[in-house]
Amino acid sequence: MCIIALCVYLLYNQWMERPLRLSTFTDLLNKLPWWSLPALLLFSLSSWMIESKKWQFLIKEFYKLRFRESVLQNLTAQAASFITPFRAGEFALKSTFFKKELRKKILSSILAGNLAQMAVTTVLGISGVLFYIKNQSPESVFLLIFSSVMMCLLALILYLWISKKWQSGILNTQKWAKVLIFSFLRYVLFASNWLIVLILLDYEASLFIIIRNITIYYLLVSIIPVIQLFDIALKWTVASYIFNGNLYNTESILFATTIIWITNSIFPTVLGCAILPFQKLKIATS
Repeated sequence: MCIIALCVYLLYNQWMERPLRLSTFTDLLNKLPWWSLPALLLFSLSSWMIESKKWQFLIKEFYKLRFRESVLQNLTAQAASFITPFRAGEFALKSTFFKKELRKKILSSILAGNLAQMAVTTVLGISGVLFYIKNQSPESVFLLIFSSVMMCLLALILYLWISKKWQSGILNTQKWAKVLIFSFLRYVLFASNWLIVLILLDYEASLFIIIRNITIYYLLVSIIPVIQLFDIALKWTVASYIFNGNLYNTESILFATTIIWITNSIFPTVLGCAILPFQKLKIATS
């Protein structure tokens, strides 16, 4: 709640300097072509299809899960994690789909998948930060080199820790590589929604700068703990500072962030909530 309060305070200060004009929202919505929303929803849904393939792969050594079941489990888990911090609802709900003897492996697989996704987000985000620092001043070259070395050391330590942690055989080095590929593909798909919206709203920056800012945005919103139900305030705050100066006003930033939040977070959550009452919690037997 402290994070949410801080976000509200920062947003309030920004909007006091530049008054919010709600009428601009209608203009921005009219500016988007008719195909934009279906395209955004398609990219979001595609990212969840990739996530479902990753979940299939993560548990295939001890349970053969059908793709349809994997999709249903992921969407319902998203609905459960929407009101819990650190995606705790995902751990709780997914484990109920399997018999008690498998739940330790299931929890390890969920953790492995989340770690892989976070690793991709962190590496790309830190790369974006490094490019941002490099463009600030020539004196930042030393900091760039130092940060790159530290990032490599951190990646090595994390790899050694994970390798030791998962000696049980659930995931070996080759399987970790495949999980990271799935995670990267999913990242590209849900991040594409930002790219589409920014281009359609005439974001005045090169493609490289847009991608750099997107990676920094996702790094920041991923490392700051907040319940998904309230993370729109965090996303408004982060986006307003990262993309400010290129979009033509604060309303544009707020509008873009809201559209992305609806398509990438609310849309799969609504699907999960719609499925949950009809989803039988089938316990795995093999």
